[in-house]
Order: sequence, then structure tokens, then C-alpha cells
Amino acid sequence: MESIEFNGLEHLWLRPKTTQKNNAKRLVVMYVHGGAFSLLSPRFYSFYGVSLGAAIEREFVTLNSNAQLDVFLANYHKTPEFCFPKQPEDIVQVYKYLLTQKGLSPNQVILAGDSAGGGLAMSALLRLRDSSANLLPLAAIVSGPFVDLSGSVDPASGQNCILTRSTAEAARVVYHPTCSDQSTWADASPVHCHLSGLPPVFIQAATLDYLYQDSVRLKEKAKADGVQDWEMDVNEEVPHVFSLFPSWILPYSKVGIRKMAAFAAEQFQRTE
Repeated sequence: MESIEFNGLEHLWLRPKTTQKNNAKRLVVMYVHGGAFSLLSPRFYSFYGVSLGAAIEREFVTLNSNAQLDVFLANYHKTPEFCFPKQPEDIVQVYKYLLTQKGLSPNQVILAGDSAGGGLAMSALLRLRDSSANLLPLAAIVSGPFVDLSGSVDPASGQNCILTRSTAEAARVVYHPTCSDQSTWADASPVHCHLSGLPPVFIQAATLDYLYQDSVRLKEKAKADGVQDWEMDVNEEVPHVFSLFPSWILPYSKVGIRKMAAFAAEQFQRTE
């Protein structure tokens, strides 16, 4: 694990201990952590990042790929001190840092994130598409993303746990203080944006997640916009961002990580 400072924040590189492979293509998953836009940090996600990276490496072995994977845990300024659009601006800046300062090309990077971080990943994709589409990453992975500022949740969506309605509402209002005015949403509410022209996106959803309908709406909006290369992974009877849980607490988290890893490895293989 290597700590770096950029934009006044700490970010973390997670690299395998094994010796670098000969003639291996370097690939990176840039991960944006969740936390209701106000909590947590890359260090909180270090174990999860290692688990995801190791799972992708195992998929590389299955695919006979000679790639070398690193995970970059990105940071961003938190609410309430900083509100939209600071956070998606931060993510775009960090992504461009990887391209310009670390010599990576867009097809060497998958952008990923969960919860608030998943929403920021989607916002960053929209900003890149609209300003410099040639810089869009190879693909994206979002888990339980916060992508709908309307605050509307289908009462028929059933039970949920971990993330509560009051927490989600507080996060929404603090992140975007004028969220009551839809004309100000912009890319803070990706389900209300046009979604064509983006790279393939893997959406991991959980039926016991308060934000489950955000994932459903995101996939439906993409389909309505003519997008055909996004994947929706629905997992029954598990909570918000279930893949983040240590397997000794929630064994099924390994399944979620494996699904994300399989998607990432398949996308990376397209570049070989």
C-alpha cells in the first residue's frame, strides 16, 4: 500500500506483492468510496480494495491474461464543508492525474465506486463524455449507486437495511443544497441525464438496499437511451453494498466481488 497526496487529499495505491510480470500490460481500477458524501476514506476501503484486486487477478489467470492489476483508491472532499459540484470535479481531476502523471491511457482504467462513490463515478463519466469523450475510461462498475436526487423511493420496494431513509435524505440535501430545484441537478442525478455515449457499466444491486430503485432506474434510463452494453446484477436478500462486508460477516460478499471481478477482467481482455 502506497499513500500519495493530490489535490490536498490522501489517495492510496494497492499493488500486489508478487514480482511484476514480464511484458505485462498495466491495468488500474480507480475506486471511489462511499459514505453518504461525508464519511469514510480510502484507508477504510483498503481490505476491500485488496480483495477486489486479488479477485480480478484470479480472473486474469482463468483468461490466460498477462495483465498486471493495481487498485487506486481515490479520495474527494466531503460534505458539509464542500457540496456539489466539488466532489465530481475532484474525481475527474484524480482520473486525469492518472492519465497525465502516471502514463495511463483511458483503456487501461476502469472507474468504480459504491453508494455515493458510485454516483460520483457516474457523474464523472458524464462530465468526461461532455468535455473530452476521448478520455472516457474503458468501463465502469457501480455498486448500490446513489444516482437519483428526486428522493422518491417506491414504497413497494420492500424491506431494506443498513442505509435508512433518513440517512439517504440527509446525504441528498447536504450534497446538493438546492436539490428541491430540479433545474439545478445537472449530473448530480445521473438517472435524469442522457446516458448514451458512455462506456460499458456494470451495476450491482441488492434487493434489501434502500437505494435498490436507484439501480433499477439507472438501468432503465440507459435502456431508454439506446444503451445495450450495460449489465445489471441483481442480488436477492442482501443489503446495501453487500460486497463491502468481510466474508466472515457476510459470506455472500465473495459472490459479489467475484461478479465484479469477472466483468472487469472481461473488459480489460478487450484491450489485449
